[in-house]
Amino acid sequence: MARSRARVEIVGLDRLERRAAQILEVLKEAAQAEVENAASAMVADVRRNVRVDSGNLRTSVAPDFQKERLQTEVGWRDLEDLYAVFHERGTRRIPANPTLVPALERAGQEFVNRLRDEVRRALQ
Repeated sequence: MARSRARVEIVGLDRLERRAAQILEVLKEAAQAEVENAASAMVADVRRNVRVDSGNLRTSVAPDFQKERLQTEVGWRDLEDLYAVFHERGTRRIPANPTLVPALERAGQEFVNRLRDEVRRALQ
């Protein structure tokens, strides 16, 4: 019995690959923008809620972007800001005033919602 073969050719595959690459770039840019927005929201939240004596903790909180701006850390980085941990966690004499984790919780859900909306827009 003779075998027969069929050939399948996908027309427009190169166009599909180009479009997929474009979509990935748009999604990456949207994710970077939303990470920056979330970081800005967290910094503003911390500045509103941090305990103020000299004002140093309020002015020195900042984001640190990493991994092509797809990841950020918000907090204090200078050694002179080391006392921030005492205000965050508290001591025997200073009651805890956590600001970083609550700011993350508030900004986190908004980040997820905005990123989902951006992905949907990019895929339309």
